[in-house]
Amino acid sequence: MEYHLHCRGQNVGVFPLGELRRRRDAGELSGEDLVWREGMTEWASLDSVLQASELVLPQKSKRLPLWGKVTAIVLVLVSLTLTWFVAVKVLQGIRQTVTERGFKNSSDGIEIANKPAVVDAKTLTEVDVRKRKGAFRVRQYVDGYRKYGRHTAAWDADALQMIKSWIAVNYGGPVGMPDPKALGDKLVAQADCDDPLVLMVAGVNTIEMHEAIRRLELAVAGFASSKHQAYPKFYANVYLATELGNESPRTQSLDEAGLRYFKQALADGSFQPGDEEEIADILVSDWGKSFFERNGDAVCEAARQAKDYPWLALVLEGEHETAEAWKVRGDGFANTVTREGWDGFASHLAKARTALTQAWEMHPEWRLAPSQMIYVSLGDADVGEMRTWFDRALSAQIDYSPAWWHMRWGLRPRWYGSHAAMLALGVQALDTKRFDTDVPRVLFDCIKDIEIELQLPPGKHIYGRSDIWPHLKRMYEGYLAEPSKAQWRDGWRSTYATVAFLAGDNKVAREQLETVNWKPVPENLTGWGTDLSLMPLKVAALTGKAGAKVEAAEESYDLRDLAEAIELYTKLNAAPDTDEQTHEFCGRRLAALQQEKLLAKGEWIEFMPADDQDSNWVFWGGKIRRLPDGALEVESGPRGHGFYSRTRVGRDFEVTGEFEVVHSSTKDFQAGLLMGLPDGNNSDWYAFRMKRNASEGQIVSLSNGWTRRQATFKTTLNDVTNSFQFRIRANVADAWLNGNQVLHRDASNNAMRLYNDSMLGIGAFNDMNETVIRYRNVKVRRVTMAP
Repeated sequence: MEYHLHCRGQNVGVFPLGELRRRRDAGELSGEDLVWREGMTEWASLDSVLQASELVLPQKSKRLPLWGKVTAIVLVLVSLTLTWFVAVKVLQGIRQTVTERGFKNSSDGIEIANKPAVVDAKTLTEVDVRKRKGAFRVRQYVDGYRKYGRHTAAWDADALQMIKSWIAVNYGGPVGMPDPKALGDKLVAQADCDDPLVLMVAGVNTIEMHEAIRRLELAVAGFASSKHQAYPKFYANVYLATELGNESPRTQSLDEAGLRYFKQALADGSFQPGDEEEIADILVSDWGKSFFERNGDAVCEAARQAKDYPWLALVLEGEHETAEAWKVRGDGFANTVTREGWDGFASHLAKARTALTQAWEMHPEWRLAPSQMIYVSLGDADVGEMRTWFDRALSAQIDYSPAWWHMRWGLRPRWYGSHAAMLALGVQALDTKRFDTDVPRVLFDCIKDIEIELQLPPGKHIYGRSDIWPHLKRMYEGYLAEPSKAQWRDGWRSTYATVAFLAGDNKVAREQLETVNWKPVPENLTGWGTDLSLMPLKVAALTGKAGAKVEAAEESYDLRDLAEAIELYTKLNAAPDTDEQTHEFCGRRLAALQQEKLLAKGEWIEFMPADDQDSNWVFWGGKIRRLPDGALEVESGPRGHGFYSRTRVGRDFEVTGEFEVVHSSTKDFQAGLLMGLPDGNNSDWYAFRMKRNASEGQIVSLSNGWTRRQATFKTTLNDVTNSFQFRIRANVADAWLNGNQVLHRDASNNAMRLYNDSMLGIGAFNDMNETVIRYRNVKVRRVTMAP
């Protein structure tokens, strides 16, 4: 039989049991990785399935005699012993191979991670670097537009203001500048707005993907015959290629133009020798990274041929050789690498080491070369040398995030470290006390890394551990006391309250929530893997007079003992001495639990909010109103419309309903469903959408949030009313539109992963238009697993 494998947060594919056993024995898979096959009621750990399969014995009769059972057990034990012996030998062989290829065995990294991060008070910070980046862009765009733009149009002042605002927003310019997005929308609405630089800036400042591409296409075409210098032309072509993606047939021609403009920029005054750091940043870690990865040889050669850019040529060569090293090695485990792969790996890394070392010697005050050397050392040296280059990078810029990232990666157990070493690095970052920078917050990144290594399920965190929570408290208190962070203090308090709540310290959570008048910044309550929309009310209830009773009710809620939870919350809600916040919290819990009770019976329930104040729904986009005939009318906002219910629908469910297109300013529209933990600020959830627009045509899509990571299927949508049915079982979806199946257990949607706490909502993105959608008869029920 073949099993679906879910590994490291994603579905990997379908494999026979023997292949899974081989990978497990070789150490390629963890025993906690999940597998599922047809006939299983739920996903199970790999080890449990392997152990069960090993104990299934061939039967000649319905029962084995006692001696047969003993023999079978002995055979199983011998098999397990041999498997263990083989696994040990395999691991020893891997270690020997790795050592032969230049890696050095090390301790768990504690000693290296515990070294203090020593930096001078004059060391550069990201604030200093952003000033340099901003000045570079003022020269390229503001000065460029003033010199080469057409200034006779009525929109000229708005165009210049948009460019200034864009730079200010991204590089720390004056606060209170006009919104560049709004200015961009205003400008492109004017028929005679044809300056390619203006169209380009408007393109990168719109949130709608297809409109961004349209504007960038106009900019690229306009630049071809314009007097603008090469740099903005280079930017427009490369940015458009990134938007279109590597698979687009346009990408190659855009890359060719981008390479031509890059060479021109090195010669026409767009770039100057003092820009070497900025050019390298763009190509190594910013918007030009994908372009450089696709065209590494040609870009390196252009830099070598240019005059006055020796450091740039060395750094680009070092980065390119590092990428080539990992390409020939492959990203598999060490025992999967061929002899040729190891030889190529060593050869390319040696070239990278030479180039980057020369670049560092040329400019030790610049942080990119030593930062990249951390990653080279990961592959051809040891954690001690990684730390040497890490210190050199920090001496150039204390808060250079790539350097911290490389060091964090090297301290993972798969390389030279351990969980303890990962945490130790975070504590050392905190001990710098540089709360004017992002450095102390690296502690949080290290904790997140540990959680990833532990493969914790969504919503589970280790913040409350005794070796972690005191450090987190010190970190948040430090940022709250830092004068330079004063304007973001409410945000810091909101996050502090959230982390305290997840750590189980409701006293601290309450203190912080009281400081912000129980109104935390909404964005700070998202992205934690669990619904925190009721967190302020829950903290108030748990720390109020009825805290012990609330805790008991929450325990029943978490255990899905619906009857007991409903009983406890009902009593609390009716008690005369229940405070207002606890009363509100109980009411909202009861609203969800009553629906979950019906779902548990397999019943259909209506699935639309009563109005925009419905206590069981979370709203984060668009305006809604319930009509007398029961329909839900939704007016989309700039980012579409979205709202979800706190009712836990679980992993396997079916939704039916209709939507009616009442109004569209362009005849385009979108309608759909949200699944998992819907959130307008990230894409760690799923969306099923039915949409029509000029770029994609008429399609249904299944995507990660509202992103381009989607499977699309051509269909035909009615102009006014469409019915839909969506069903998901065992993380595989089926869907029907107007009675026709449009999604059929397709491999492209096989990577969906929902959980028992998964929630469901209604919503879709917006195609730069004004729409009014009416949803009718939307219902949901739970379904059993596929037979």
